[in-house]
Order: sequence, then C-alpha cells, then structure tokens
Amino acid sequence: MKNSRFILLLLSSLLPFYMQAQEVILKGQVLEKETKLPLEGSSIVISSPTKTILDYTYSKEEGLYELAVDSKADSLYVKVSSFGYESQEIIIPNTRSTVNKNFELTPKIEQLNTVVLETEEKIKVNRDTVTYRVSAFTDQTEQTVEDVLQNLPGIEIDEDGNIKAQGKNIQKILIEGDDLADRNYKVISKNLDADVLSKVEIINNYSENPVLKQFLDSETVVLNLKLKDKAKSIWFGAAKAGLGNDSRYEADLNLGLIRPEIKFLDLGNLNSIGKQAGEQLDNYVYQQMGFNDFDENFNLDQNSFLNLRPSSILIDDKFYIENQSLSNNLLANKSIWGDSKLRNSLFVTTDQLNSDYRNRISYFLPDGAIDFQEDNAFDTRNLNLKNDFEIKHSIDEDHFITFQTDVSATNSDVSHELLFNSNESIAQVLDERNLSLSTNIHLTKKIKNGALSFYGFMGFNQDRQKFNISPHTIAEEENSSQLQTEINDNTVYQGLEGSSIFQFNELSFAVKLGVLNQDREFNYGSLDLENGFGSSEIDSLAGSNSEARFKSFVNFKTQYDLIPDRLIAEADVEVSHVNMRTHVDSGSFLFFNPNVVLRLRKTKVGSFSLRYKRINQLPSLTDLNQNFIVQDYRSLVLGVNRLEQLTRNQYTFNYIFSRPKKRILIEAGVSYSDYEQLLSADNLLSERLNLSQRQFIPGGSLLIGRLGFTTFLKFIDATLKLGYTKTRFENPFVLNGELFEVTNESDNYYFRGTTYWDGMLNFKFSGSLNSNSGGIGKSSNTNNIYNAKLETVLKLYDRLFGNFKNEIYDVNSEIYQTSSFNLEYRPKQKSYVFGIDAQNIFNTKNYTFSSITNFQRGDLVYRAVPRFFVGYVKFRF
Repeated sequence: MKNSRFILLLLSSLLPFYMQAQEVILKGQVLEKETKLPLEGSSIVISSPTKTILDYTYSKEEGLYELAVDSKADSLYVKVSSFGYESQEIIIPNTRSTVNKNFELTPKIEQLNTVVLETEEKIKVNRDTVTYRVSAFTDQTEQTVEDVLQNLPGIEIDEDGNIKAQGKNIQKILIEGDDLADRNYKVISKNLDADVLSKVEIINNYSENPVLKQFLDSETVVLNLKLKDKAKSIWFGAAKAGLGNDSRYEADLNLGLIRPEIKFLDLGNLNSIGKQAGEQLDNYVYQQMGFNDFDENFNLDQNSFLNLRPSSILIDDKFYIENQSLSNNLLANKSIWGDSKLRNSLFVTTDQLNSDYRNRISYFLPDGAIDFQEDNAFDTRNLNLKNDFEIKHSIDEDHFITFQTDVSATNSDVSHELLFNSNESIAQVLDERNLSLSTNIHLTKKIKNGALSFYGFMGFNQDRQKFNISPHTIAEEENSSQLQTEINDNTVYQGLEGSSIFQFNELSFAVKLGVLNQDREFNYGSLDLENGFGSSEIDSLAGSNSEARFKSFVNFKTQYDLIPDRLIAEADVEVSHVNMRTHVDSGSFLFFNPNVVLRLRKTKVGSFSLRYKRINQLPSLTDLNQNFIVQDYRSLVLGVNRLEQLTRNQYTFNYIFSRPKKRILIEAGVSYSDYEQLLSADNLLSERLNLSQRQFIPGGSLLIGRLGFTTFLKFIDATLKLGYTKTRFENPFVLNGELFEVTNESDNYYFRGTTYWDGMLNFKFSGSLNSNSGGIGKSSNTNNIYNAKLETVLKLYDRLFGNFKNEIYDVNSEIYQTSSFNLEYRPKQKSYVFGIDAQNIFNTKNYTFSSITNFQRGDLVYRAVPRFFVGYVKFRF
C-alpha cells in the first residue's frame, strides 16, 4: 500500500513536466491550391512565439512531411514556403500529441495564370517554369553542374562557360530559390558537385523586386537548382585528392549547408590538370531586356590599355596550356529581418599558366604580302580577389531596397620570351595592378497604378601597368636598348537616377531622369634604358590626358499590349546631353537614342521579335592620346586629335519555337549593324614596325545570322541539334596611305547530339565546318577547319563508370586530335569512389591552327601538354 501511494505521488510530481514539455507531431501534405498537385521540396518550419526555430523539414516527392518538436509554449508557429508560391503561416495549439495539417499554397502574383500542361516524369512545364528531372538526362559520369546542364535539351553552354536556356542568356543560377553568386554563376556551374542535384528549373519572367513584379513582367531567365534530400538541412560535401605522373595533382572541396534560413557553399580547387581558376570570373556582362529593367546596375566599361597575352585556338585550353591553379569561393545567403536577404560572395583565384607556340604572320596586302615569324614562350601569373556584398530588404509590401557593393583587386604578371624571325631574341614583361570599387543602392516604392524607383551609384577604378621590352624593333638601329613604359589610369564616377513607373490596363510607361559624372586621368611615359648606364624619356612616347564627362538624360519608356500577353509593342527613347572636356578637345553633344521593339510571343508557331536601335557614343579617353603608346615590341598607337560622335543603327530579328516536353527548339535570328561613323586605323606596315593612328571613318557594317534546330529522335532515344552561324564584317581601313574596305566572313555549320540509352553504352557526338575568309582590295585569304568529336560513356554493373573523349581537327589538310579519359569505381553503399583521369592519351606533340582577322593571317603551331595520368579518391559526406 505504501509502495502504491509512493508511485502515485511520484507520477503526480512528474506530470507537470510532461505537460510542460509535450511532444507535438505535425504531419500532412503540401499541395498547390489550384491544381492540387503535390509540392516537393517545400520547407516546413516550426518556431516558438518568440520566433525561435524549433525544427524544420522538407516535403517529400508526394508533398508529404512529418516532424516532431518538444516545446513548453502554449502555441506554435508553423510556416510553409515553396519557391514561386506565397508562404503560409498558421498557429497551432500545443495540446495534442499529433496534428494532421495539409497546406495549399497559392502561386505568387506573377504566376497566378500558371497552368500545368501535363505531368510528365522527365520534364514538367508550366507557364513560367520548365523543370528537368536530372536522373533522366545523366549517365552518372558527370562531375559538375556544368556537365549536367550540357545534357539537358534546350540548355547550351559556350566555350567560355556562359549559359543559354531556351535560346536566351541566363542572368544567374539560384540554389533552392536563393541567389549565392549573382552573375558570377560560373563558380557554381564549374565547381558544384553534380551528385547533389535532383532537378534543374528554367524560370522565365524572373524578378527579385517584389514591388515591380506585382504589376510588371520581366524578360529575365534564371536557372534554379533543386538539391537531393541528402543535401538539405545538414552539412554535405565532397572532397577529392589525386596525384599523377609529371607532377600532376588535383585537390577539390565542396562544403555546403542548405537550410530555409541560410545557404552556404565553400567551393575550392587546386590543380595542375588544366582547370584554370580565372575562367570562373571572366567578364560576363548580362544586359536586361524588356520594359522591366529598373534594377540594372551601372557598369564601368574600362579595359586595360595594354594586353600581353598568347594567341588562342579552337581547342580546349587544357590541351595546350600548362597550369597551376587555385580557387576558393565562399558563397552565403542568409534570411534576415523576415523575408529580407543578405548575400556575400568572396572569390579568390590564382593561376600560373605556361604555353609555347610558333606563329607565322602574314599581312596579305594588295601590293604584296609581309611575312614574319615569332617563336613564343608565355609565363602568366594572375591573382584575383573579389568580394560582392548585397542586402535585399523588404521594408513592407510597398517598399523594397537593395544595397550592393563590389570590391576587386587583380595582380597580373606576364613574361613573354620570343624569337623574331628565328634569330632575334626579345623579352617582354607586363606587370599590372588593378583595384576597383563600386556601390549601388536601389529603392522602390509602390504608388497608385505604379511605382517610384530611385538609384544611386558611385565607384572608382585604378589601373597601373609597367611594360618592359628588351630589346625592341621600334628603333631602326640593331641591338636597341631596353624600353620601359608606364601607364597610370584612374577613374572616379558617381550617378543618380529616378524613375516614375505606371501601368494602366495594357499600357505601361515610365519616365527616367538621371545624371552621370565621370573624371578620368590617363598618364603614360616611356624610358630608353641604356644598358644600365642611364635612361632618357622619349618625348614622342610620353603624354597625359584627362577627362571630365558630365551626362544628363531623360528616358521615356512605354510598353503596350496590343493583344494581351501576345502582341507587345515597346519603345525606349533616351535624350541625353554630354559635356566632355579633355586635353585634346572639348565639346557638348546632344544624343537621341531610340530603341523600338515589337514582340509576338507564345503563339502556336513560336515567338517573334523585331528591334531597331540607334546608338550614339563618344570615343574613350585612351583613343585620344596625343603621342604614341607602345603596345608591343613592334607596334605603336596614336589617338585621334578631336572629339566626334560614333553612331550606328542596329536592326534585329529573333524567332524562338520551344516545346520543352517534346524536346523541340528552333532558334533563328539576324542582326545587322550599319555604322555611320566608327573608329578605324591608319596603318603603316613593315616587317619590323606597325605604326597605327586611330581615325574617324564613315561606313562599315556587321551582319550576324544564326539558325538552330533541336529535336528528340524517339526511334533512337537521342537528342540532335543542327545549326548554322554566319558573320560578315566590313570595316574601312587605311593601309600605307590608301583607303580599303576590309571584309571578313565566317560560316559555321554544326551538329551535335546525345543518346539516352538504358544500356552500358551512350554517346555524345558533334561535328562542324568552320570556313573563314578575309579580303582587302583584290587580295584575299581563306581557311577551312573541320571538326568531329565523339564521347563514349560506359556504365558496367552500376560500379564502373567511364567516358572517353576524342576530338579530331582537320586544319588546311593537316590532321590532329585531342583525347581524354575518365574511369571511376564506386563500391556498393560506400561514400567513396576511386578514379583515374588521363589526357592526351595518344601523346600528340603539336596542335595546328589558322586564323584570319582583317588583313592578317596567323598560322599557329602549339606545343601540346604531354600525356599524363592522375589517380584519385573522392569522398562524399
């Protein structure tokens, strides 16, 4: 009896603790409200009344979810979110052990009219989004996101890593709906491990500005990467280490954390097998199209005046350029202040690159050719540091502010040893230090029938270059002394813009007012170093210039739906006044730049657009140098002596027919630019010297045409693309005192395809014919390049995976090839794999290439990177 009384007393004392910390199990399903389709990957977050997150999970393939929490609170907050849908938040009492709750999410405003056409396992399509299930288009040999994207119908990646989706350039790559790298998306596509991908979405009509997207469409296209469940909520990653012959090595690290409130990636790589780090941060300027471009940031278009770099050829850099490269990219996106986001991207890259080649140069002039030869050895060392910080803050549903600042520092050292005509040894060394900073602030406010947008920006760019040549061929005497040139180029700029944006039914219009102030100093000088016994400045190779440019403008924009969501007319007219003062000349200019577009879209036969654009601009300060500037050991450049406007008219036609689920895409386009006046050159050529003076010349034209057809061949389960690109450039030149119309043409015919078979073998194949020609007067030159590529993909017993790539080129009847091989063994249910990489398997010694530009032909013979093998082990966690 006493024992039973003791047990009752103990239970009664413990009961309050059970009541205070009761476990609540919440489970159910997340659906789309209109279609009742399950929403996979939705986040379900439970928090306390103080907004402390207690637990979270993601919905599974059928939209199902379940999670349990222990809490003493009387009530709990549950928030359900899914990319492209309005979030839903409810309060549940903390009284029951199990709560069954289904959620139905409403698409966001820009997707209210979305209609799912058909549910299909491999590809799903709605109005604004095309979703690919990755496993249906991969063969499990893919190493990076870029490898996966190359397999998806409708997505193309050029040789620089820039991505097009459904015929349009993408702006960025999102991860689970959040931006981590902004427009530096190549650090993700080239580094993130392919194994974490579940789906890839092409999102059209994308806008990050919640005020503007309430009533304006966007022409922006992005990719959104959906990750596998194993890469969500917990730390995930992959590490790779490999060693090979001839001092080859690679170490690779992926480390990530993907949660609703924070996303973090550390992507690092160290290698000597041809993966250049600097390629990830190549300049990529994305220009927004369409009416809704009010979030566009100002870009300072200022390139370094001197560029000492090796020639390039069609094949992959890794086959003819030796490298030692290191990159590390820290990417983070965190939710702050409710729905606001903080993003920071830190990029560090360093490369040491070596290449050797012979170049025979011919100037095919009307009165006879000029020929000379260079034997080149380049050693390039680059260090890049860049940090991009951004805050996007929704003050409320009617106010949105963005703050972004970008700082970058670049150090570049290029050493170039060459033999001129096989007997004259010349050394060139270019050291460059560049520092730049830019800050941008956008504020958008909703008003009746529209919005107000305010934009301010400021920044600077500092460029220092030191160029040494020993000896040079510029002076007539032999055994010339060392020539040292220094250039200091500094720019500071500020600007302010304000826009009023309105929409009334089918009519949208905006008025933008703005000012831009830019100050630039450009100084250059050359010293003749007399073999250590002294130095003297060369007056004709020294000078300075400055620029004070003030631009004020008014911009009128309008968009009218002649047929709602089908036939759209757009007009963008900018009237600007530019005051420019330099040491050479000063003047005031009034520019009228119209841009008119007519778009017919989403018809049964495709989408069409017609565009006319007039562009007026002024020459750069570096085109106005009063004295000669040394460009290389045999070239001097002199600028123009007055200010005049440069004008061109551009006419463009584009056509896209897309049926993603049937894997059909037709692209066609023609762009013609008519130059009323452009900057050309007056060239005085000889074997040892090229004197060039910039000159205003009327005339000139550029024609670019393209046609591409992508289809799925069901009877062989393969995708095939056929395409053609035409380029024709007519450019007036003055050569040795005589005016010529220089014509350059290229025709590129190509095909490529991918098989998606279930067996042990698959293939990726391509071929092309590239024909180039150049003409000046009655003199002309041509070359033809044939190319064929075959990649064989092998899969044995779900353990052994490999691919063999072989590419053959026929350049002016000379045949050479590139080859590489990868093989991986993956033990069953293990987190590690063993692999081997090989390159130049047939040990090709040289690669030959021929190019034609203007009146110049270059025949190059590159030394190939010798054959190597690298064995590696990779761990995934």
